[in-house]
Amino acid sequence: LCSHAQFITMNLTVERVYCHEPLRRTDARFLIAETVAFCEAANPLFLSRPDWMVTATCVSAYGFCGFYVLIAVVVLTRTWASFRTPLTLFMGAKLNAILFYHVMEFTSTMPPPNIAAYFAVESPYLLSIGLVLYKILAAEVAQKQKGS
Repeated sequence: LCSHAQFITMNLTVERVYCHEPLRRTDARFLIAETVAFCEAANPLFLSRPDWMVTATCVSAYGFCGFYVLIAVVVLTRTWASFRTPLTLFMGAKLNAILFYHVMEFTSTMPPPNIAAYFAVESPYLLSIGLVLYKILAAEVAQKQKGS
């Protein structure tokens, strides 16, 4: 739940700003200056704003946020089995987006110079996919065991 709160926060702050304009160190909005400092040290490609990254970030900011909210609701209500299909489809879309993002990052002319810092920020996205898929599968197994 904490990681999804982080994802929602990033969707509503950094990603939405990035979608519409370059991030600036002097920007006083929540998390912008910190993101710029991190990117200068560990992810310079993000600050260079290639078109594909702006598009991907806009999709994340505006398309993924609702699914992160849905996951938070499902966690709180323990209704994994009821939302199995949309959550599985979202995890597939998210995995595709993340893999594309990392391939583009590491094959670019500006790969992340600090791999440890880069993955310290990026790994919760990968971990969350595994955890959500595990919860969906566990709910389905439990539901089948109830029915037998």
